[in-house]
Amino acid sequence: MLLTFLFSVLCIADVALGNTSTTVSLQSTLAYKGTEVYFTGQAGYQNASQAFNLRLQFKPAAVAYPRSAEEVSDLTKVGASLGIPVSARSGGHSHAGYSLGGEDGHLVVDLSHINAIEVNSSTAVARVGTGNRLGDVALGLFNQGERALPHGTCPLVGISGHASYGGYGFTSRQWGLTLDNVIGATVVLANGSIVDTSASQYPDLFWALRGSAPSFGIVTHFDFRTFAAPVRPTYFSYNWSMPLDESIAAISRYQNFCYSPAIPREIGFELNFFKGAEKGEILLNFLGSYYGDPDEYEAVVKPFLDAMPIPTYAPLVEATSWLEHLELLAGPASTGEIASTEASIAANHDTVYTKSLTTPSYPPMPEEAIVALARWMSVEGWSTNTNWFVQLELYGGRFSQIDALPWSATAYANRKALWIIQFWASSPTYKPPYPEEGISFVDGLVRSITSNVPGTWRYGAYPNYIDPRLTPEEWQRAYYGLNYRRLQKIKAKYDPNGVFTFPQSM
Repeated sequence: MLLTFLFSVLCIADVALGNTSTTVSLQSTLAYKGTEVYFTGQAGYQNASQAFNLRLQFKPAAVAYPRSAEEVSDLTKVGASLGIPVSARSGGHSHAGYSLGGEDGHLVVDLSHINAIEVNSSTAVARVGTGNRLGDVALGLFNQGERALPHGTCPLVGISGHASYGGYGFTSRQWGLTLDNVIGATVVLANGSIVDTSASQYPDLFWALRGSAPSFGIVTHFDFRTFAAPVRPTYFSYNWSMPLDESIAAISRYQNFCYSPAIPREIGFELNFFKGAEKGEILLNFLGSYYGDPDEYEAVVKPFLDAMPIPTYAPLVEATSWLEHLELLAGPASTGEIASTEASIAANHDTVYTKSLTTPSYPPMPEEAIVALARWMSVEGWSTNTNWFVQLELYGGRFSQIDALPWSATAYANRKALWIIQFWASSPTYKPPYPEEGISFVDGLVRSITSNVPGTWRYGAYPNYIDPRLTPEEWQRAYYGLNYRRLQKIKAKYDPNGVFTFPQSM
């Protein structure tokens, strides 16, 4: 723990002499004794400051590893006193590197040591430290009463960012987003105070945390409403290789299926697209989970599969236990494990550019946009020197619990959507350097849709697929919509001096 005389050191620190003096003051304050911390030039700094997305490299002023909310408070006070912006890191999976500040010079507060998980056996409420990753949360909940949360499929994503900006997964259509199940949070504010928030405690702050938490404080613990884990979920994956005209038809059929009133809330799925095996072709993958009776699964997906050609490759349909199901969803990269390890965390990097769209629940995407998207994937997708995919994730539909809440219920605004579309293009080796054409390729994917829809077709974007190249006007509208002004007012109340500031903060 930081020494109690910490702040007497700060009192004599001359922070008016510029960045060098500020850095020296930070080092003399933090490095004396206490919290594990790394500075530029020290052994361990390079690993501590490495981003998930190697396309973006930033140099924090320091990276600290507290073990309690009290230590987080001390670190926040230090940063605030020295005028150094403070950024929290949970899993560090931000596509824009915002867990490192998104720019040089931040004090990064790594939460990985704050990783306890406790489930109340009477209420089934889980108290989860924000240093946990999704796979560890899933295991911790299941091992304490076979409980579960809605969340994404990548086990190494940190729970804090995931729950702060949405938290979509295949169970979301029946359970809502991860943030919809936050019923309380412990947060360190810009002045170092530690407060518990809920619908009845600091309700304005609690509202803001569920959609934009990193702009308002450092959440050290979330309290989650949990659910009984599905007993026998069904994993499914179907694959086709298609020429352009068939791909266009497949997207239209998929959209029609997503609007079907017969789709129950117990199913979640996505249609994925990859570079074809031959020029002019696209690989399609229909992937998802069914959480109802396994015997009823085939009847649920039959209308879509009947409208599609016979799969090019043998499908995989498997009913398993809950944890085995999560391992299947995690894919080959998880090597059959969802628990995080030092090795899996160290290997968890990409060199990538991503964008996203949330499409309106109605009207449907027009034919012109479908044709343009398929053509871009077929033609430009073949020639690009990137490893890319596009995901059309079913988000809405008739029975989806995501839009059961009004858009103003939380700071997260994009509830009335049919799909989240993720556009992803990695470098050829998944390592630097990143080809400049990757940026224009992804921009073209998005533009193929947005330039072929009417002005009344209100699309947004998903903040967990963050895009650092959006202009302020673009990201404010796309991520927060009409909630943005309210968030600005709450920011002025709780962080008037901008301690928790980064390129797309409030």
